[in-house]
Amino acid sequence: MFGRTALHVACFNGVDIKDIKLLLTIGEVEVDCRDKDGQTPLSRAAERGYEAVVKLLLATYKVNVSSMDNNGRTPLFRAAGGGHHAVVEQLLQEGAEVNLVGYHRRTALQAAAGGGHLSIIERLLQVGVEVNATVAEDSGRTALQAAAEGGYLAVVERLLQEGAEVNTAAAGSSGRTALQAAARGGHLSVVERLLQEGAEVNAAAAGSGGRTALQVAAGGGHLSIVERLLQEGAEVNAEGGYVRCTALQAAAKGGHLTIVKCLRNAGAVR
Repeated sequence: MFGRTALHVACFNGVDIKDIKLLLTIGEVEVDCRDKDGQTPLSRAAERGYEAVVKLLLATYKVNVSSMDNNGRTPLFRAAGGGHHAVVEQLLQEGAEVNLVGYHRRTALQAAAGGGHLSIIERLLQVGVEVNATVAEDSGRTALQAAAEGGYLAVVERLLQEGAEVNTAAAGSSGRTALQAAARGGHLSVVERLLQEGAEVNAAAAGSGGRTALQVAAGGGHLSIVERLLQEGAEVNAEGGYVRCTALQAAAKGGHLTIVKCLRNAGAVR
């Protein structure tokens, strides 16, 4: 099913290592075979964090440690996104390419940042990962944008220390900056940190959505962020989005009456 061999299934399900060894001795097993999604047994095992299985597959010397599936994801990407530090280390020791990008141009750093996996981020930084790499898909984000939207303050802090660009807009249709991403997620502490770093409070998203951080926060019902952005000089009557709505209109549409009052008090007129 789905083009998966018995070895694919065993590596994904984490069956007894003895059974996997047995599979490897039966006939001429293709250790690096690809399923319908382009994933290899190594990729499946890395995704699940099965250290012993990964070690066994690597020991065959018949696997491509940096093979990409149909979505451009490598075993390292999957291990990093899943927070599997030991597997990440195994793959790096075997020469996994840390900045490799595929069809969706995602890197392992972006995967780790989106999951808030700080220890993996530290390890990737040690081996020269590109901190400001962007992805070229519709939901394309930098590592900083991914961490900001997830509310991972420690990761945001570490990436900023490493020189992450705070005002870069995401690739693709969203076009969000890290500040807009944090505002969307309702993460006040991250918003505060990004403002300290010089985030542009009135920048509009570069994508087709085109909303400012204030409009995003108002529409999401995040009162504390709305108040903080207003303190920072957010333009209360700026228009954005597909229908050119204001923060007041976004709050009203979402039924956030407290935010409507807050915006009115700040001078919102439409």
